Amino acid sequence: MALSPQQQVIVQHPFDEHALVLAVAGSGKSTTMVERIANLIEAGKFDPTRVIAVMFNDAAAKNLLASLGRRLGKRNTPQSVTFHRMGTLTLRALMLGGFAEPWTFHGDPSKAIKFTVEVIESACKQHGHKYPRIVARDFLNFVDRVKSELLPPAQVFENGDWPARYDWFVSWYRQFEKERHAKKVRFFSDLIFDPVMIMTENPKAAAYVVGAFDHIIIDEYQDICRSQHVLVRFVAGKHAKVMAVGDDDQTIYGWRGARAEYILREFHDDFPGATTYTLNRTWRYGHALSCASNYVIHGNSDRADKLCISGENAPNTELFLEYDMPAGGKPKIVKIVEKWLGAGGNLTEMVVLVRSYSKSAGSQFALLQHGIPFRIEGGDEASVLENKWVSSLIGWMKLAAGQAAINPYAGDPDLGSIIEARKFIDVPSLGLGWEKSGILAKMALQDPDDGVGFSKFVSTHIASRNQSQAERVIYRGKLWRKLRAIGKSRNFPKAAILLKELLYFLDIEKAIVQEAGKQEDADEIISLVEAFIEYVKVNSKGKTLPEFMNHIQDLLDTSDKAKEATTALLITSCHRSKGMEWPCVIMPSLWQGSFPIIPRSIDKAKIENHLQDERRLFYVAMTRAIRALYFIAPRDPKLDPWLLACKGGNCDDVIPFAKNAGMASQFLYESNLFLSQALPYILAGGKGRESLKAASPELLNKYLEELNFNYRVAKIA
Repeated sequence: MALSPQQQVIVQHPFDEHALVLAVAGSGKSTTMVERIANLIEAGKFDPTRVIAVMFNDAAAKNLLASLGRRLGKRNTPQSVTFHRMGTLTLRALMLGGFAEPWTFHGDPSKAIKFTVEVIESACKQHGHKYPRIVARDFLNFVDRVKSELLPPAQVFENGDWPARYDWFVSWYRQFEKERHAKKVRFFSDLIFDPVMIMTENPKAAAYVVGAFDHIIIDEYQDICRSQHVLVRFVAGKHAKVMAVGDDDQTIYGWRGARAEYILREFHDDFPGATTYTLNRTWRYGHALSCASNYVIHGNSDRADKLCISGENAPNTELFLEYDMPAGGKPKIVKIVEKWLGAGGNLTEMVVLVRSYSKSAGSQFALLQHGIPFRIEGGDEASVLENKWVSSLIGWMKLAAGQAAINPYAGDPDLGSIIEARKFIDVPSLGLGWEKSGILAKMALQDPDDGVGFSKFVSTHIASRNQSQAERVIYRGKLWRKLRAIGKSRNFPKAAILLKELLYFLDIEKAIVQEAGKQEDADEIISLVEAFIEYVKVNSKGKTLPEFMNHIQDLLDTSDKAKEATTALLITSCHRSKGMEWPCVIMPSLWQGSFPIIPRSIDKAKIENHLQDERRLFYVAMTRAIRALYFIAPRDPKLDPWLLACKGGNCDDVIPFAKNAGMASQFLYESNLFLSQALPYILAGGKGRESLKAASPELLNKYLEELNFNYRVAKIA
């Protein structure tokens, strides 16, 4: 493709200077990077082995390598690597220089967990944590965060949202590192951390690695953490020239240590004299979406001053605000899908983007009920019916409906039946371990009457000294006996009442909090369970328990068939959508507290930073659309007049920072949708535009100015 004037200037950037490129979504930055590298090799005559491109993930690195191969030929193609690969190359150089030892590398996450469990097992016993493996995941996340931010463990703990019961993580980090060094092993994060620490502590080591490259080109710079930033600084030294490409407005990985400050300020501090370029023309979406996204992201204060403008050949993108109310007897999301398909589109062109998977539960149920196949990118736990806590509740309800463990097995139960029984018998976990919980499920199926299987298991498989575990199993056996008796008597309770009793008996919420570790993670799972509870309340009316459980089984069967469908609607998270695009994007559940998410106990001092993070994520999600973007929100009586007045901007006086399922997301208020939708009409010279006035037309007028369009929208006095 022909380069735009903005792209051409970047490609021709002087060979002896650093550069920072701020590129909006859909601005063709990959093409620009390929042509910049080609210019270095063809016009600059730089040796391809002395040029390296650093990408954020393996897929991006491979894609760029393929593009470079097509453009330059295999012999002239430089390296395209990830940050961790760059760390590995640096470690190898340090080993050759005698500054580092060739320790064993474990890339398998399960080995990192196993090592961590061994390190922290005694600490878990000391601090009353029953399941070291669960704690190990949180501890390893803490270790990785310390290594990515290069801050003292105490500061990382204070800055983060770690539960108070994990305060021992701070002191135990040193023990973890002591044992890692003693065993001479490295895990994934150490591929960057170890060379950075070696070079930080030994100037001779740092000097040794400098000079390997003349040019370093880095993509997605807004996503890097401090250790990655420092690694680039060391490898470049005062020799290599660095060109970093990214968009501060798309800094959405704060939980991994990413900070907008690296691309906004620290790049210029560490690479002085760098020229800043802007790629602000997008060819992905049209003027209406560019305008709306500009209004949203301008709510952030910590960002570069830039405006996204749609290019001449960008598609016309339509924006739709849909209220979350049935239309023609069907849920709104189903009507949107049917409308798209009816216009000749297909399911693979569509995506449902959610802030959290728990907020997709309503969409999942609606699609299942109407036989629309979908797949969820995020694992089985993201599926409301396959989440282990919901699966457990469904299993117990089936037992009460007489649809599970109907008769004793004459011999050994089949493996499938054992797995299904274990799904509900051992959730919440009884602490038996994988093998013993399977044995319990087997014995329960062999002797189902009066929970005999449970008592037999206690007498044969639990040591007499482990009284507390025996009591937990016996207690679970009481539930089995009660529910199976209901199933045999055919005296069925209402599904909603049964579910309420199950939640109380199993103390589900407490179990989720204990297992999740972080309150934020627990809230996500609890929300998913609550969505199932609400579905049962609404859809079990007028049905007997067996009838309703048959309905649930139909939904499960539909879900299984959807997994095999070659054409299916994708449901994924806003975080996972970054770097992707779809003709039609649907964003459901846009109410205050759902998006932006409002943590249960957020520190007031952190509210503004939190909102800026959430706003960036909303911006990323909305800019994935090409032809159509659907917002689905509650029928908020304040929203319509706000949009019709073309207000946009600050809406603190309308939307308080509090959860309110009846109030639309503040980001919809900020988007100035009515004015944004009017922009294509204005540019087309539509009649009546002269009478258009708005409370905050400044951004739109600036947009018109950049397009050299002489019309301006008047400001309401």
